[in-house]
Amino acid sequence: MQYLYTDEKTGEFYTDKPEYMTHLRANILVSKAHARIRFRGRLDSLEAEVLEVQVLAAERGETELRDGLGEVLQCLREIMSAEVNERPLGTLRLFGLSTDEIHAQTHNVQAVFGMAHPVPDYTMGILALRLNTLRARVRELELSAVRTFRARGSADRDDIITALNRLSSAVYWLFCRHLSGKNPPAQT
Repeated sequence: MQYLYTDEKTGEFYTDKPEYMTHLRANILVSKAHARIRFRGRLDSLEAEVLEVQVLAAERGETELRDGLGEVLQCLREIMSAEVNERPLGTLRLFGLSTDEIHAQTHNVQAVFGMAHPVPDYTMGILALRLNTLRARVRELELSAVRTFRARGSADRDDIITALNRLSSAVYWLFCRHLSGKNPPAQT
């Protein structure tokens, strides 16, 4: 009899994949409740939300916002690929900026966007509020990454944790740009 799958936790072999299990990598199976699978599910849900806001921006003729959200979506997909394939995450750039430059700009909103740090309010409109929701969802995903990858006491996926921290800054950057109407120049 040829075994096709191995249970990551117990080492047990299976010829058929049990419905309550899924692939962690290759033929290695884990429970669908495994921390990494939960993290992947949250990442997948966030990608879906970004796509919804991207459609809303496109329908309203907000092409810069639509394109910026496309870059955020691409980063999320790169994070998923790096996690699933267990490879290091490369350097991310968004909107012509490094993630560190975005992080710095979001800490200097007055100088960069010409306004105080915005406090979300219904009068900002649906696009601004959906951007704020995305920022909060990225932060939730970052916390999920900390629980998933730091719970074992290792630092093997600090690249993903850092990328998600910077990605929440990137979504906040889009929020500020949308509200201010200013497009800060890209750094070199």
